[in-house]
Amino acid sequence: MRVDNLETGAPAPWRIALGAGPWVVAAVAHLVVYAVVHDRLPGEVVSHVGSSGPDGYMTPAKLVAITVGVFLAEAVLFGYLLIRRRQTAGQYRLVAAAAWGVAAGEGYLLIASFAANAGLSDPRDLDFPMSLHAPVAIAVCLVFGALGALIARKLDRDDRA
Repeated sequence: MRVDNLETGAPAPWRIALGAGPWVVAAVAHLVVYAVVHDRLPGEVVSHVGSSGPDGYMTPAKLVAITVGVFLAEAVLFGYLLIRRRQTAGQYRLVAAAAWGVAAGEGYLLIASFAANAGLSDPRDLDFPMSLHAPVAIAVCLVFGALGALIARKLDRDDRA
């Protein structure tokens, strides 16, 4: 079955919100975490954690600006993807699942690693084991991806009724 997302020529606001919403929430969450811990952050924070530990650093404000900018760009991308014409119902649900799952998983990793910098005098002392956090991020991805797909299915069913 095909889902015409632009039947009236104007995008349905809930379709945009379904794709953009999780990314906007991730951006706001990162700003909230920054507001709460900014006075306890070192001059540089870990911006990248590799398999052998922290290996990238930048100022907290720069990290927040880049992260929020990326989250908002992804909001625009996924909002657009959910208003495109000629998607099957399965493709539509898959895009919604990807938006929700990736936003939640990526948001978890970036926000948790950023918050873990609070109280450090040297960001090289960060203890953020990817062997623990990667499986948590994957689980978060799967749960929120399924939630996004279920919401897309429900909203699409309600829209056609």
